[in-house]
Amino acid sequence: MKELKYLKTNSTAKIGVDYLSSIVNEHNCIFQEIDTKNDLGIDALIEIIKDEKPTSKFFAVQVKSGKSYYSKNKNLCKIPVKNHFDYWTKHPLPVYGVVYIPEFGDAYWVDIKRYLKQNPKDKTISFERTLANQINKDTFFSLFISQILNEVPDVSFEFAKSLFKSDKKDEFYLGLYSLFKKYADRNEVWDLFIDFFKTKNIDSIPPILVYYLSHCPWHPDLSYSNDSFTNESQKYGTLELAKFEKDDVIKLLGFVDHEDMLGRGTLGQSVESIISVIKNYDGILKEIISDENLDFEIREIGAVIYAYKKGTESIPVLKIIADNDESWYISELIKQINEYGEFNPYG
Repeated sequence: MKELKYLKTNSTAKIGVDYLSSIVNEHNCIFQEIDTKNDLGIDALIEIIKDEKPTSKFFAVQVKSGKSYYSKNKNLCKIPVKNHFDYWTKHPLPVYGVVYIPEFGDAYWVDIKRYLKQNPKDKTISFERTLANQINKDTFFSLFISQILNEVPDVSFEFAKSLFKSDKKDEFYLGLYSLFKKYADRNEVWDLFIDFFKTKNIDSIPPILVYYLSHCPWHPDLSYSNDSFTNESQKYGTLELAKFEKDDVIKLLGFVDHEDMLGRGTLGQSVESIISVIKNYDGILKEIISDENLDFEIREIGAVIYAYKKGTESIPVLKIIADNDESWYISELIKQINEYGEFNPYG
């Protein structure tokens, strides 16, 4: 007779579900486990309760547990897709994958729908184990649920700074977001942002940082009102941006889309608003426009901003590059200024 066994893998799998269930219950949310007989790729449904009140927000979770779902050498959590692709991507609720790693006593999450939308051909969902996607009793609400609800993460200033300084992409972005949304009233935040911009190469700077920096000089098409932002911190940030030099302006111009230029609500508008507060910005722009060692596209974008700021006074400078074979735009710009006496990209 074959000996009856209860496989260790069964216990390991249940440990992950029990771990998540205990944390959900501890935070007074509702964990509805799916019976294994009815498990099609979803282990549980979670209803978010906040301040003892239902939020009517539900999400589904697929939980994996054990060494086979974590590569220690690569620091990657893994969830096999198998035949679950359609089920997960078409599920009416948000679907999150959770990998519990007994060795660390923590779990780590991934947005399955988002991942599969970005990587539809992947047979395995692979994601890094970081402080940004960690689930334990301390981070369940402050990081995990806050991101599901699109709320500001409830993290300390020191923790947000440490995330911002991280080499891990997810941690960096969470730190950047948290510092801006929660601590924009602190001058140190603007020191951190500006130092990052000045010391990193353009490929390492996320465009959202330029957008955040433009909140100091401000422009009328900024759509976000930050409750933690103050007149004092805004003034401080603006004074620090005013110290930018030629290399900083060149870097800023590199963020302007050549098609959109300075259209309303574009990153170009944010760049223009920052440049407008820089001491001697007009002299710096003239240098850039005249610098034949620079990419012509950078010089042309600089000329567009200069034309907007200086109107008819800009024409002699614009003529420096008006006849360049790489562009017809500046010649048309000069015609418009001659006809109307100005150039207003926001009009």
